[in-house]
Amino acid sequence: MLIKILQKLLPPGSKGQEHQQNQKKPVDANLEHVIEQLEQIFGGTSDLVLRKLLIGAGSKPALVVYLENMADKKILSEGIIAKLQEAPPEFLDNVKVTAHSILAVSKVSVTADLNRVVSRILSGDTGIFLAGSSRAIIAATGGWETRSIQYPETEVNVEGPKEGFIESIDVNMTLLRRRLRNSNLRFETITLGTRTNTEVAVAHLQGVTDPGIVAEVKRRLKAIHKDGILTVEILHEFLRDQPYSPFPTIAKTERPEKVVACLLEGRVAVLLDGYPFVLVAPMTFAMFLQAGDDYYQSFYYGTFVRWIRIFAFVITLVLPSFYIALVTHHWEMMPTALALSLAGGRAGVPFPYFLEALAMEFTFEVLREAGIRMPRAVGQAVSIVGALVIGQSAVQAGLVSPGIVIIVAFTGIASFAIPVYEASTPFRLLRFPLIFVTAGLGLPGLVAGVMMIWGHMTSLTSFGVPYLAPFVPLQSKDLKDTLFRVPQWAMFTRPQSIPSMDPKRLDDPKIPPEGKDS
Repeated sequence: MLIKILQKLLPPGSKGQEHQQNQKKPVDANLEHVIEQLEQIFGGTSDLVLRKLLIGAGSKPALVVYLENMADKKILSEGIIAKLQEAPPEFLDNVKVTAHSILAVSKVSVTADLNRVVSRILSGDTGIFLAGSSRAIIAATGGWETRSIQYPETEVNVEGPKEGFIESIDVNMTLLRRRLRNSNLRFETITLGTRTNTEVAVAHLQGVTDPGIVAEVKRRLKAIHKDGILTVEILHEFLRDQPYSPFPTIAKTERPEKVVACLLEGRVAVLLDGYPFVLVAPMTFAMFLQAGDDYYQSFYYGTFVRWIRIFAFVITLVLPSFYIALVTHHWEMMPTALALSLAGGRAGVPFPYFLEALAMEFTFEVLREAGIRMPRAVGQAVSIVGALVIGQSAVQAGLVSPGIVIIVAFTGIASFAIPVYEASTPFRLLRFPLIFVTAGLGLPGLVAGVMMIWGHMTSLTSFGVPYLAPFVPLQSKDLKDTLFRVPQWAMFTRPQSIPSMDPKRLDDPKIPPEGKDS
């Protein structure tokens, strides 16, 4: 009675009712009752197939249940239905023997829980019920259409592998397994989403990854109670340490080799079925400075481009604000010729500096968004032509000065130099409040705003790891793969900022750089 009262008091979708739904439901030995239960659960959906047949030379009825277009029809017809109809009568009295000796499928299991059978049917498997048995057989028959492996579009490299993750979690796990052929690579599967029942896999390298980080990742995942898990960004918002920070504290990538490199450093990867990106944690800001080409080319070039990226980060954040501070409050800091040239370019412009900067920044963001959303064949052309036409027309009409057009264009180009797309987003957003602060206070306001951003970044963590490591706190040994890209023979330890069970990466750290025999 008390349980019924609590069920009435709990709102729909509450944890109490979810617990009731997740309780085991026994398999009925009467096939007619099973059909009634399944029709009630699936609500008469048109893609549910309930096929009754006689197995073992017609001696015993059985029920084969699957979802059309979710199960491989060739495996169904040749590996299940044909094998059951040809099964010897003596094997039909034992469900476990029937499952493992008769069925020609890659994976079978036996269960007495009807809810588990329903869950696997929704995932593409086939449920087999034998008359007179209170246990059912689950056969792996998933065979829906998937997108072929293609080149990663958001993380472009000049060299390196041309494979990217796709929407199938099984294929994505295979891409990782092919590159990390180690028996210590572990995948632990969790089902999330009370209605979508989405499969999530946690990957880590046992013996390298700290067990505490793995346990914390799984704890946070299991604490998610949401009806639908459709993108990894949903997981990102639930998993991150500081949910209100504009800076991403969990990395997101579509390149398998990058995930493998992170696993070798002691990080954890989270794969989501139906989404072609993988989350990696713990994450540090230094990961935004790294790109695949750094490791496919000379370490001299890798170091050079990393410093270019640092410059791009600074330009993306502060260049418009710095320009406004100079032309609004600090003319005396500029050379006379430059000040006169900028002042002459503003002749006839009716708006103050910060308004024309805001207008041009907003226009550039609109063009960027339009170029992304438009069809690929015309999107890039429209965005480039639009920027040129609007910028030139605005200058000729006297609405903005040539100087602000150059500043905004260079700032936008610098944001594209950042190798990770999501890394530029917080800097693009924070650029606008910095413009307001600098317009009122000048360079002191710019310095104060940058220090507030730096202080906020210093306070961030990713599963307990400082976000700005190895810069804050300073860990000099980790600078070899952050500010610099030293030769591979010099990277003989894993990052100290990431807790690891095995800090040693190179078996013989005394290998001479000349390549002589040791």
